[in-house]
Amino acid sequence: MKINTPKDLGAVIRDSRKAKGWTQADLAKHIGVYQRDISNCETRPEKISVDMLIKLCASLDLELKVDNLSKHEISTPTTPLAKKSLRF
Repeated sequence: MKINTPKDLGAVIRDSRKAKGWTQADLAKHIGVYQRDISNCETRPEKISVDMLIKLCASLDLELKVDNLSKHEISTPTTPLAKKSLRF
């Protein structure tokens, strides 16, 4: 499955956990974290560390793949991203 948003990532984690018949507490025990950490991964996936993501993938039998897209797979945004100025 291709993940395009953090919300997609949270759903994949939740669905994979449930497919194994595990509770959040079961998964937490399996990777050595608290249940609330698993809850946060599922509900606020934009906050997941790379370390946690690797542990989750290993425990849930998910493959994390980083690869170059071929030119025909690269999509360009239909609307330009808004520029934000930084003020110090």
